[in-house]
Amino acid sequence: MHMPDSSRPYINFAFTPTEPPMTAWSVAKLKKSKPSFGPKMYSIEETNDPVYKGCYPPGVPRVYLHPFPMQLVQMPGEVLMLFEYDGLRRQIFTDGRPHDTRIGPTWMGDSIGHWEGDTLVVDTIGLNDKTWLDRMGHPHSDALHVVERFQRVDHHTLEIRMVFEDPKAYTKPWGTKLIYQLKPDWKLMEQFCEDNDTFLEVEKKGTAPAK
Repeated sequence: MHMPDSSRPYINFAFTPTEPPMTAWSVAKLKKSKPSFGPKMYSIEETNDPVYKGCYPPGVPRVYLHPFPMQLVQMPGEVLMLFEYDGLRRQIFTDGRPHDTRIGPTWMGDSIGHWEGDTLVVDTIGLNDKTWLDRMGHPHSDALHVVERFQRVDHHTLEIRMVFEDPKAYTKPWGTKLIYQLKPDWKLMEQFCEDNDTFLEVEKKGTAPAK
């Protein structure tokens, strides 16, 4: 079980503390967003955040910005990511298959991975454009391409380096680094958007479940 490192407070809202290199299309979309976090903050009732207004999944990569645990399960030919947030799951195939372009675009995209020493490199395409990139309203298109490098830098620490490429939304590739801490005594709790009152209350608090 891994939990986001609480030493980076802005990680709950965006991937970087500065504006990413946006295109004119992206800037125009951002102006129309009404996020419930960050400097341009609206109430839950006023926001047009697709997570809160449409009960949509946050998708990849935004799911990382919600401060709840995730679990990684390694199996032959596959790594499965289980998120407490809305009971989401993500399949990363490591058996050498190519991307499956017959389906999609989808919320979590199509992810294939390979190992470079002790680092799992994950390539994701096929993401739909119904989500925001982060919780501050930065958009992305269905051309978004995400590359992640997962490395366990020590027994208790997981590092995820990410690069985002989306020529419609951003003028050049850019990225970030996330740090997760191992919590072996935790378990994934139930949390579903359809259970609206409980879901929003937990979101507002932004706290992790008890051990």
